[in-house]
Amino acid sequence: MATNKITSRPFATGPLSPMDAVVALYGEGQDETARAIVAALNRRIFEGAPPRPSNLLRRALGRFAFRLMNRTTTCETRTGPDGHPVAVYRNSILERSGHPYASTLLEPSRADTASFVEGAAPMNAVYMMLIPEIYKNAGTWDHIMLDAVQSRDVQWRLVWETRMTHDLASRRLRAGQAVRLKAAAAGTGLSMILVTERLLQEGYDPRLISVSITDREPGNIEKALRLINKLPAAGGHLALHTGSPHGIVLHIEDLLHASSKTAHDARFDVVTAMGILEYFPGFTLTTTEEHLGLEPPDGGPQAVDVVAALSAMTAAGGFLITNSFRTCSAIRTMEVFGKRFRYRAREQMQDLLATGGFAPTGRAESGNIFDVEVFEKKNDV
Repeated sequence: MATNKITSRPFATGPLSPMDAVVALYGEGQDETARAIVAALNRRIFEGAPPRPSNLLRRALGRFAFRLMNRTTTCETRTGPDGHPVAVYRNSILERSGHPYASTLLEPSRADTASFVEGAAPMNAVYMMLIPEIYKNAGTWDHIMLDAVQSRDVQWRLVWETRMTHDLASRRLRAGQAVRLKAAAAGTGLSMILVTERLLQEGYDPRLISVSITDREPGNIEKALRLINKLPAAGGHLALHTGSPHGIVLHIEDLLHASSKTAHDARFDVVTAMGILEYFPGFTLTTTEEHLGLEPPDGGPQAVDVVAALSAMTAAGGFLITNSFRTCSAIRTMEVFGKRFRYRAREQMQDLLATGGFAPTGRAESGNIFDVEVFEKKNDV
């Protein structure tokens, strides 16, 4: 049962900052520390009250930060080594901070492609702020970067994604049914790893649990595998080969170019797709280009293409957990640094997912920016 307070338990290796924790999770060695971090995340997510989205004061500060970044950031376009245009951002405030998250915002990005930043190491540091014993060691810039309005909503989103996935999986397992889980375009797959570790520790039959974690970036899959190998339950559940009827399988996969074997032959009971659809146009409430008075990009994949891929990998009667993405000044700070978003409220998201045969189940949670919602696959379209 959820409680309102989680007791802080100091790490045996000493105090950890958020970035220290990310290094321990995804770097070589520090197995004991990584296990302690995962245990602390599990306590926070499953035994504590969900974090609250930012209050009015924080949102006001977020609006101020947006205006400040908008005034103090410059951008120039250069030609990268591969001949493609590269946007280079400069901001003296962020540069002086020396914070890794700031470096992620400022680093050059391809001007003609969407930037999927969810799996980057500094982005995972946002999740570490959920842990009381790490939060209290956070510095001033950690709080500014990792606990602002958007970051707080990202933490909140992880909690509900993880809880909802666990609830749907455990419902099948309690009935003695096998469950097939997939985290699509999952970055380092932290939520699904937490779910798997929890289910196995709760004593469910490992032979009934099949897990697929995919991402298009090889580095993210390597990090996920490194973390899983540090965990007592999940590490022992790695599948011996990709055709295994149970266990955890990790592989590189571009969601829009998934092979028929991964997308169609093996359908899943629960699919998670978080932080993805906001990069693709169609069924939108508004877009970054509309905010900035820019022409919308021509061509390229559409949101309905992503939904079709998700539908193809979801079993009839299975569930999709995903998020809508609403505009506010806090998230628009990311637009200053070249990120391009397609904003949808729940209504637009429901209309979009209906194109793939998905219908809302009525289970949803709403923050300031994200809505996390469960959809059921009613039929193939």
